[in-house]
Amino acid sequence: MDIAITAMAEAHLGAIMEIERHSFVSPWSKNLFCHELRTHLSRSFVALRRETNMQNVVGYICSWVIHAECNILKLACHPHCRLQGVGRQLLRHGLQEAWSMGARIAFLEVRPSNAGALLFYAACGFIRTGVRTGYYQETREDAVIMEMELTEHGEPRSVWQQEEMV
Repeated sequence: MDIAITAMAEAHLGAIMEIERHSFVSPWSKNLFCHELRTHLSRSFVALRRETNMQNVVGYICSWVIHAECNILKLACHPHCRLQGVGRQLLRHGLQEAWSMGARIAFLEVRPSNAGALLFYAACGFIRTGVRTGYYQETREDAVIMEMELTEHGEPRSVWQQEEMV
């Protein structure tokens, strides 16, 4: 899929909200995304599928970079664009941006019931490091904490190099 990754903007929020509703048990509101766009700690990007004279949002990532840490808050792709490398490209871009800002470790939380996300993040080099009991308020579901130490390119070199050799 031919995509471009660019900074998230308010003009993208309509498409982002559609993806959000298809991707999360408790989707963020448009106001929360607007807040992310105004927060200086936030780094948010969209993946745009290039089509004839159009660019459609097919995924997004939101993270915060605080000192040496990157906290990935959201990563989602449109249901019709999953398993096509969009999420991996967004994650790579977000981690490289975090590295350039001084982050040396990335972490995130995932629902234990989200087997697809757990497999995806593990394949990208994240490891399980703990559990936050009752983390998700609406369901009281725990959260699996996953972390990854970043290398000079903001990514676990061995995982991405494997992908490029295929």
